[in-house]
Amino acid sequence: MKVLLINPPDDLTAIIGGGAAFISNLEPLGLLYVAAVARNAGYEVSVIDAYAERLSAEGLKRRISQINPDVIGFTSFTSNGGFLYNLGKELKTKMPDVPIIFGNIHASVYAEQYLRNRCCDVVVHGEGEYPFLALLDSIAKRHKLHDVPSISFLDNGNFLTTTPPAVVEDLSRLPLPARDLVPQHLYDIGAVSNFKLYRTPHGKVSKHMCTSRGCPNRCTFCVVHDNKRQRFNPVTRAVNEMELLAGRYNAGYIFFMDSLFISNKKRILEICDEIKSRKLNFKWGCEAHIRFIDEELVTAMESAGCVDMNFGLESGVQKLLDGVCKGISLDKAESAIRTVKKYTKINVGGLFILGLPGESPVDSMQTIRFAKKLPLDMAQFSILTPYPGSYIFEDLKNKGKIDTGIRTDGSIDTSVWLRYSAYVSYTKNEPIWVTPEQTGAGLKETQKRALRSFYFRPGAFWRQLKRIRLSDFMTILKAFFDSFF
Repeated sequence: MKVLLINPPDDLTAIIGGGAAFISNLEPLGLLYVAAVARNAGYEVSVIDAYAERLSAEGLKRRISQINPDVIGFTSFTSNGGFLYNLGKELKTKMPDVPIIFGNIHASVYAEQYLRNRCCDVVVHGEGEYPFLALLDSIAKRHKLHDVPSISFLDNGNFLTTTPPAVVEDLSRLPLPARDLVPQHLYDIGAVSNFKLYRTPHGKVSKHMCTSRGCPNRCTFCVVHDNKRQRFNPVTRAVNEMELLAGRYNAGYIFFMDSLFISNKKRILEICDEIKSRKLNFKWGCEAHIRFIDEELVTAMESAGCVDMNFGLESGVQKLLDGVCKGISLDKAESAIRTVKKYTKINVGGLFILGLPGESPVDSMQTIRFAKKLPLDMAQFSILTPYPGSYIFEDLKNKGKIDTGIRTDGSIDTSVWLRYSAYVSYTKNEPIWVTPEQTGAGLKETQKRALRSFYFRPGAFWRQLKRIRLSDFMTILKAFFDSFF
């Protein structure tokens, strides 16, 4: 049975305008894990990354026709949700006997709408590797779908979900993602990406990977809530993958996408020791958390090649942090950042959100002042987006305070999803929701003001200037003007 997995295209210009310069081509790891599991089970699997290949709708349809698959699976995000809505309906008309499967968070949130509008046959919920495999087995054997875990489908017109979203408890069961199924020359972390403050050496590429899954934190703006318990790959397996990326895939820099990479100090120290004992030659960065920072940890990380750490700081106003269940204090945030800078030369990025619930224009300015007070090498200021799947989204939806795109006749106005972007200031789109204390226009101007205020300081400006290669100059110059003015 031929299985085709697809990462759909999206219209970055319409969604985030000039902010597209900050978006890197990253391998669709979730899809590649699904592909690896299905392939190991004996299925003939191919992958199209239509996003990285910049395929048009017509180009993607031609590729699908050429492959002539028996099953098609799509990963879904809010940014391509509208594309999938239209493409799925067309494919179900032209290929009615080919099962169309949707997965990932956006499809899970809108599962009933996608199914009732005949965009797909099944939606997979949660970590989909093994539910998708069970689904393939069921399709191959022509069994009913009721025994397949973690899926939704229509049963005689009734919307049915079998079991809660899937979680892979033992990550060591998973094969490594099937990176060989996608053209590797398409992938690198971009010159102005927020993932990377470090400049990758010429002749090398930047890659990304995960060493764990899940997050026990309850930040209300985040969509990672089905995976409450963090699960870890064994240290040896994690470093084996790093060695593979540095060797076979020529990675000079690796970014760890784990939600809480540094949460287990003992494990991180073991990873650092293993990297050094193998004499692996690559630099790396990670998403960090202020609760776990101390001198021993950060010095060990630096000695093993860490050059970047990004911290989700969100706000400079304590009551706003408490309101979104961030679970950190401003004092500890500042202390953690200063610890990193005192004991290492690691580049530190701070990620902030403007327009949190209850935030006034005065509060926004306090967040900007807080960011400037810290010894940060980079700061990102996003406008709050209640992403589908987050607690804030569900709360606003239940109160009728946000446009979900769902209409009374059951159809979906997919144009609404274009406004679900943290980079609306780069487009004419208005934020999908604004706290009553603010206005959309005011927040968009505040975002630009924050960037100007942070980066138009001699030290901050010079640090960014040193990152620039001549070959990237025009790209960075355009991003600069789109961001700041």
